[in-house]
Amino acid sequence: MVKAQVTVFIIIAVVVVAAIGGAVYMSQANKVDKEFFNSAAVKPQVNNIQTGILDCAEQTSMDAIEIIGIQGGYYDKPNDYFDLGWAFIPYYYNQGKFSMPLTRTIEMEIKKAVDDNLNFCLDELDFEGFDLSYKTSRTKVSIKESSVELTIDIPVVIEKEGKKITFELEEFPLDVESNLQAMLEVADYITEGHKENPEMICISCVADMARERDLFVDMLDFDGETTTLIVITNNQSSVPFAFEFLNKYPENSGNLPIPGP
Repeated sequence: MVKAQVTVFIIIAVVVVAAIGGAVYMSQANKVDKEFFNSAAVKPQVNNIQTGILDCAEQTSMDAIEIIGIQGGYYDKPNDYFDLGWAFIPYYYNQGKFSMPLTRTIEMEIKKAVDDNLNFCLDELDFEGFDLSYKTSRTKVSIKESSVELTIDIPVVIEKEGKKITFELEEFPLDVESNLQAMLEVADYITEGHKENPEMICISCVADMARERDLFVDMLDFDGETTTLIVITNNQSSVPFAFEFLNKYPENSGNLPIPGP
């Protein structure tokens, strides 16, 4: 019994010593790697790589928000939409059926668009003598009053001559200037208005609401009883530039809604 206890203690001691030794080794290795990447010869190149990663994150995020605008808040096709081939437009109102997505749903759609496409940009980065490795990103998105905030979690391992350093993209959250929240407010006002009258829109009310938010709304004949509604921003630096959705009215009502007072 005593011998067994002694044996257990010896095993525990060996494991502890090995763990301490491993930790010390890793610490020393990390220190050597950091010194290497902070050297005058390497650091400027690392800065360029980090800038390239950040540019990819920003461009991918802006592209994601733009496609969300074209596709009325969606990246993946919803249940009710019209397929354009190169894109689609969702129905928010379809002869009595209401399908406008919640803000949280749109945030998740932006997240999916970023996470599906960021690697394509990163794969194009090419820096002589360096290797980059990464997995699929995990993005958090929040639509704010005048911006879309994105935090992209994707550790990028930068390797050169057997030494490695990790660039944590989530430490650099993005704040993309956007009128998306205001666009959603206008879209919601138009869509919800059909609960009171399925064939009428208060055109002057919509125009005033859009003007207050530095937006304007265009209504175009689409197909039969269907109208394309496009909410457009006057701010050229804001993304998306346009937000589109479809409303389909009862048969024989005409495809453009009747102007209200």
